[in-house]
Amino acid sequence: MYKEIEKLLLLSKKGDKKAKETLLLKLNPLIISSIRRYYNKIDQYDDLIQEGYEIILKAIENYNPNRGVKFLGYVKAMLRYGYLEKHREKQILSLNEPLEEGEFIDLLEGSEEDPVDAVIKKEEKYLLLESLNCLTERQKQVVVDYYINRLSIDEIANKLGISYRTVVNTKTQGIKKLKNRMVK
Repeated sequence: MYKEIEKLLLLSKKGDKKAKETLLLKLNPLIISSIRRYYNKIDQYDDLIQEGYEIILKAIENYNPNRGVKFLGYVKAMLRYGYLEKHREKQILSLNEPLEEGEFIDLLEGSEEDPVDAVIKKEEKYLLLESLNCLTERQKQVVVDYYINRLSIDEIANKLGISYRTVVNTKTQGIKKLKNRMVK
């Protein structure tokens, strides 16, 4: 079969249209297997086969036997790259594209916050700020530095000039007070 394909290739390069047609027919199974392997879209098979024929015709023109690659290997590679490249093509979808359940636009989520959630967050912030007033100045300073300013326990200890253990105890007591106040 390889010798027959090589013979058809030589005739095709010389411009023999009948040889090109025969070569395309012989390589049709290779086109179909490439489609199945690299771009299996059943609804597009006819178009994909035609594209495969185009790829093979370009391969016939561009094939150079002096590069040390067999023609069938070259055609396989060209088909693979051709069909894999189709995955990169942009598909334009409508937001009103019908789906099994509704339309594509129904699947998109808005980035805006739910009004009820916004009100709840606002109330929680207010409650938290009010609750901070029940803490001692040191507890407030440690909690704010740790949770808001993102300082480590060591950094807070150095900043306030107190021991690591004192910062941990102060933070723990402050959080406990806040929890008790927030639950009420």
